[in-house]
Amino acid sequence: MESNQFTGGIARTRDLKEQGIDGNLIARAVASGTLERLRPGWYATVGADESVKRAVRSGGALTCASAIAFHGGWDVTAGVLHVRRDHNRTMPLPAGLKRCHALSSRFEVAPAQAVDDLATALSAAWRCLDREDLIVVCDSLVHRKICTVGDIRSAWGWVRGREDSLALIDAAESGTETMVRLRLRAKGVQLKPQVWLRKDTRVDFLVGERLVIEVDSREHHTGEERYQADRRRDLELRSMGYIVVRLTYQQVVHDCPATEQALLAMIRRGDQWWGARRGTKPAA
Repeated sequence: MESNQFTGGIARTRDLKEQGIDGNLIARAVASGTLERLRPGWYATVGADESVKRAVRSGGALTCASAIAFHGGWDVTAGVLHVRRDHNRTMPLPAGLKRCHALSSRFEVAPAQAVDDLATALSAAWRCLDREDLIVVCDSLVHRKICTVGDIRSAWGWVRGREDSLALIDAAESGTETMVRLRLRAKGVQLKPQVWLRKDTRVDFLVGERLVIEVDSREHHTGEERYQADRRRDLELRSMGYIVVRLTYQQVVHDCPATEQALLAMIRRGDQWWGARRGTKPAA
């Protein structure tokens, strides 16, 4: 029995019966280890996603940031599993699990699937995530063409503040890029994302005329080949007169205050300008 027949490799009794697997066959599959019973009426197939299994065992479904990551968005869970459950389930969740609620209803019914659809997950994310994490996941969903800004607007309904948050969504190839953009703009820095300096060279951010900020991430900037290519390009940009700052994942996520302070010092000094304001623009 293949796990990709069902969302996250999880099957309900009725799903199995629709596949022609009756009660006797289900019992035999459980006895043989082909199926794993997670809770009454819910089973895991071979190779089922472990996070989804944990959510179902807890009496709910994967939702919010966890479901968004499952659907292909940037993962902002930091190891915490986000779960949505029927409103009647009041028992505390196990350690490492967080209960989330969608916007649509005061009394949530039992999830019908093991993983919430993207609209429901985004609805729960509005209520659960802070503004930065919310925009991080939205940027990633739009960039990866998993959904559109219009889809996100629909998922959030008419909640107050919706348009303000939608206006923050912008071009970003990684969650760390979104973090840098939001934090610097909050400090009044005008920076442009995804700028082409010439037809074959695009940078993550350009501040003013010549300050280039490149943002590494664990997801995209690993491996010796990628490392060498990035450094070759940085050197080429410096030879053209640009100031290039490359930020690591650690600097963005864990050393934010020091990183921010250093960048702001450069900007206050005017490192982003050519000519009389700062430096000399190279010949065309």
